[in-house]
Amino acid sequence: MSAKDNIERIFKSLEDLKERNRTVPIVVEGKNDIRALRRLSFEGEILQLHSRMTIEKFCRELSRDHKEVILLMDWDPKGRRLTSSLIRHLNSYEVRTDYDFWKLCFSMVSQMSNVESLPSAFYRLTSVNGVSRRT
Repeated sequence: MSAKDNIERIFKSLEDLKERNRTVPIVVEGKNDIRALRRLSFEGEILQLHSRMTIEKFCRELSRDHKEVILLMDWDPKGRRLTSSLIRHLNSYEVRTDYDFWKLCFSMVSQMSNVESLPSAFYRLTSVNGVSRRT
């Protein structure tokens, strides 16, 4: 698969994620992550992980309103630990966790290490590889 094919696959996944976000909330680490997703035209609910409560309590409260969430933490060691912990806790409350896009982006860690770098990374990829931008 060529680099351009990989880029196209990533953009297709991004578009699919936007569509899913219309009905499924995305959980991110911080306010800058929310801003970055809004810059990429995400219109659905985006929830910030609350630092003032334990992950267990956050997941318990989240499970009251949602039966499915999309996880999009950063790809640094802290983000990987948070993702793992959130999956474990949310699944214990029978909340389905989708982190497919996170895994896809994890394969591009050299291009970006956090959610707030998504817009610039995607714009850079499109200009360098001659892919038409849909976001």
